[in-house]
Amino acid sequence: MEKGCFGRGPRRRHAAAGIFAAIMCCAANAQSGLGFLHDAPVGYFTADDFALMQTATSAVLNSTDRGATKTWQNPATGNYGSIRLLAAFTSTEGRDCKRLRVDNHTPEISGSSTVKVCRFPDGGWLIDSNAKPKPLAPALAP
Repeated sequence: MEKGCFGRGPRRRHAAAGIFAAIMCCAANAQSGLGFLHDAPVGYFTADDFALMQTATSAVLNSTDRGATKTWQNPATGNYGSIRLLAAFTSTEGRDCKRLRVDNHTPEISGSSTVKVCRFPDGGWLIDSNAKPKPLAPALAP
């Protein structure tokens, strides 16, 4: 699991808010210095953009339909994006996990990422890039 993204404090948080923070943090960890914001759409987002993206993320996390997609758009900023459920699986640790495709666009820049998120006992979703699907049980021989 990505560490250092959330600092200290209560683990309980709104599902989409946790994913958001993780996506932003992991983007930051992937870049050197603070210049990552100039290279990622989130660097151009307003609070309203984030609220729209959170709503879309929450809708997809609550879906069980593979391929479920929710788009968002802010006419005031010209920013838009989509969240798509690529897969759902049970991890080797027994957690419910989902693989999401996140696409974000601004008039200046576009970006995409694929993230694995897992539900934890407190009900929150967090990015877990190391999550692996639980192996299928072997078929019993006749």
